[in-house]
Amino acid sequence: MYDPDLLPLQQSPGYAAALRHLGRDVTDIDAGEGPPILMLRRRFGPTAICYTPRADLRGARRSALRNLPRRHFRIIIPEECNPSGLSPSLRNGLPILTPQHVAELTLSGPGADDLWRGMHGKWRNRLRRALDGPLTVRESPLEYARHAPLIHLEQTQRTKRGYSSYPLGFLAAYAETTKDQTCLIQARLNGETLAFMLFLIHGAVATYAIGWTGAEGRRTHAHNLLMWYAMTGFRDRGIRRIDLGSLDTDRGRSLARFKLGCGARARPLGPTLLIPPGVRALA
Repeated sequence: MYDPDLLPLQQSPGYAAALRHLGRDVTDIDAGEGPPILMLRRRFGPTAICYTPRADLRGARRSALRNLPRRHFRIIIPEECNPSGLSPSLRNGLPILTPQHVAELTLSGPGADDLWRGMHGKWRNRLRRALDGPLTVRESPLEYARHAPLIHLEQTQRTKRGYSSYPLGFLAAYAETTKDQTCLIQARLNGETLAFMLFLIHGAVATYAIGWTGAEGRRTHAHNLLMWYAMTGFRDRGIRRIDLGSLDTDRGRSLARFKLGCGARARPLGPTLLIPPGVRALA
């Protein structure tokens, strides 16, 4: 059943506000039922592309596709994967990418015990060692200028390992436009940050954005501690889900193991669909 409090980040008001702050062309598409669907419009020379990421198109909301500009290329990523194949109403779209999988951790259980039981054994043992260790945890909203040295560490790590994540300009814009809806959690020892994780909060969801750790943070299992702190802290403040982002079991196998080890479940999105100009979005 559709729940407006569980919108993915890419369909949230905070995401739209941050992109508009950066000068991006973001349009609200009337979906009839529930909040509008966000559409991003970009131009590549004379060609315009309308991009609709992670749109919940179940039920009556699917009719919103009729409101997409037919004169442009349209790229649509449905939030839900139809296990029986592409919905007949979407068969005018050409699948250009197979469905991604995202890792989601549900926090709506009655207490911490259910979160503890959901972990894989090795992950839980590392957390035990971290809880018994010397690390302390600090939480604060992201202040981009003040926390720039930490962000730079992640950027260097990103370049070295060759992975992609949220652009740093977007993170700065989100922190600027969506006050107090960022959560930076640091693991510290003797006044030094050994690891951090940054989450963006929207509705009843906290989405993992970026994280970093060094050799000492890995040795002390700092990220296990930070994840546990996030799980229990977010649940206590009414957050119902942590979205840990996409799972890449080829290039990011260790990160995928970490996400699934904490108790998250893999869920497929719909395929990425391309609809050429002049073709109706709905069959």
